[in-house]
Amino acid sequence: MKIFNSQQSFKGVLYNISKVSSDRAELMCAENFHALGILRIIKPEDYMDYLMSISISSYMKKPQLHTAISCKEEIKNKWELTDIAKKWLDRMGYGKQPYLIFFHYDTKVNHVHIVSSRVAREGKAIDNSFEGIRSYSVLNQILGIDTPKQAEQDIIKALSYKFSSRMEFIMMLYSMGYVCDIKDGYLKLIRHGRVQSEISLSKIYAKITPNDQSSKRVQQLKEIFLQGLKKYDTAILTKHYLSYQKFSSYPICCTSEFILQLKKDYNIDLIFHGRSRQLPTHYCIIDHCSKSIFEGSDICSIEEFIRPVKNNNFAENLTHSASINILKADIDNEFKESTGISIGDFNIEILEEYDPGRLNKRRKYKTTSQ
Repeated sequence: MKIFNSQQSFKGVLYNISKVSSDRAELMCAENFHALGILRIIKPEDYMDYLMSISISSYMKKPQLHTAISCKEEIKNKWELTDIAKKWLDRMGYGKQPYLIFFHYDTKVNHVHIVSSRVAREGKAIDNSFEGIRSYSVLNQILGIDTPKQAEQDIIKALSYKFSSRMEFIMMLYSMGYVCDIKDGYLKLIRHGRVQSEISLSKIYAKITPNDQSSKRVQQLKEIFLQGLKKYDTAILTKHYLSYQKFSSYPICCTSEFILQLKKDYNIDLIFHGRSRQLPTHYCIIDHCSKSIFEGSDICSIEEFIRPVKNNNFAENLTHSASINILKADIDNEFKESTGISIGDFNIEILEEYDPGRLNKRRKYKTTSQ
């Protein structure tokens, strides 16, 4: 699921209606627009005006709620996703709000968009405190997902792989969608803003096994990389840093034609790490065929296949990683999105509108308010 940055107007209606007009989306339902029932033909502007009319009495400057719920490929059809969206709206406090649900046909991933108002009819704002965490919790309840149990199973799966360092084990968990923290002798697995499970560091150290550089699989991987570098482009498409992780070497999302092909043809994931706001300096290889994790430099120098994005303008690109099954979202000038790590069948992320001057504005406000 994706929660888009709030908007002052309800341009999300126009965005989705334009998709309907070009046969790339379908309006699944329009609920609780009571006064519009007398109209024979309802225009997009009518929906926008109605949403604005109930929102104008509030102090909230950006009342639009615009979210998207997606699933892996086509495991949920448009009716199932619409039903999930209705249940999510109801449990998040939007069940009695006027809302629109659109199903989109323009990607390989089935998904619906929701547009509503964050302001109730009586002028009171809908509670949006801890919205991201609550959204995870509500969606998991609807889908019957037990996140702590899943985390325990993922620890068992990660331990079944052969790894030669603690960082390689952490990168394996990162590829599964976890943020990790080390405290009091335990590695804690964090998802949805909460610790879901933990494993003692001693148990991780006990599983560390040095890789045999002369093994047959190492030689095979070297040949796979050598042949791939001759066929596929290595230019980085996008970049993203998880700077909130408490490690000196941050996990980094980036991909290229070469990296995508490794995943497609050989089920090999590459997980990168390095210093914030720099190109990756190290990487590890998760070889799912042999259930082994290798230090990347033992197979191929990172300089062989990491080339910068054009103009090095990372911030305006969409985050996209083949190694962690990222879902690519719609690209639109009004709604610049980043994407989130796939979690089970669904994912959620709070999306911020890119504004190069935002940091300076915050600094000025902080200075003047002191």
